[in-house]
Amino acid sequence: MTRRQELVLAAVGALLVLAAATMLLIRPTRQATAEARADRDAAVAESQSLRDQIKALEAVKPKEAELKAEAELAKAEFPTTPALPGLVDALQDAASQSGVDLGTVAPSTPEASTVNPLLAEITTTVGVNGYFEIQDLLVRLENLVKGSDPARVPPRSVLVESVNLTSGSDDATGDSAAATPAAASPDELEGNIVLTVFQLAQSSGSSSTPAAPAATASQGAQVR
Repeated sequence: MTRRQELVLAAVGALLVLAAATMLLIRPTRQATAEARADRDAAVAESQSLRDQIKALEAVKPKEAELKAEAELAKAEFPTTPALPGLVDALQDAASQSGVDLGTVAPSTPEASTVNPLLAEITTTVGVNGYFEIQDLLVRLENLVKGSDPARVPPRSVLVESVNLTSGSDDATGDSAAATPAAASPDELEGNIVLTVFQLAQSSGSSSTPAAPAATASQGAQVR
């Protein structure tokens, strides 16, 4: 091998070593640069998201009082206990506004809701006497049971499940354990309305059995 060939081989070897060293140095730098760019893009996206949230909050700020009032109203519709006295008063008020004679009110023990796991359901059977007034009562029940004085009787979330009515001249039909309304005249309808009343679910360590109400409706409704 001539001197010239040795120099050429040495030069080529030096170039290969330089190229390898360059790759070893540049690759981590490129990777770090890519990671830095990804972090920058993520920070920019997060910053934009925060700006959007701030804009959304600023947009609803003028309605803060209204939204808080609506939240409190929704919370009141789902009490933490059966609140049977308030329920009876609400039913009596709705019946009085509709011109319906309210008989007995028979609530069951709260059970886990099939609608929402955060809620419990109280099946309540209500005995009624009336005629066309019963239709008005059903509308009032579907629109959240309220008393005529919301400050006295908070709203309750109620679902009408079934209605069982007969003429006053016929014997009442249905489950013998259901609430029985007061005797109706021949030109009236009498029967039962089955409701599902909602409350917040109780924790596993607490009892959900409803206590007897401390008060009954002022116009004769009885709780069983």
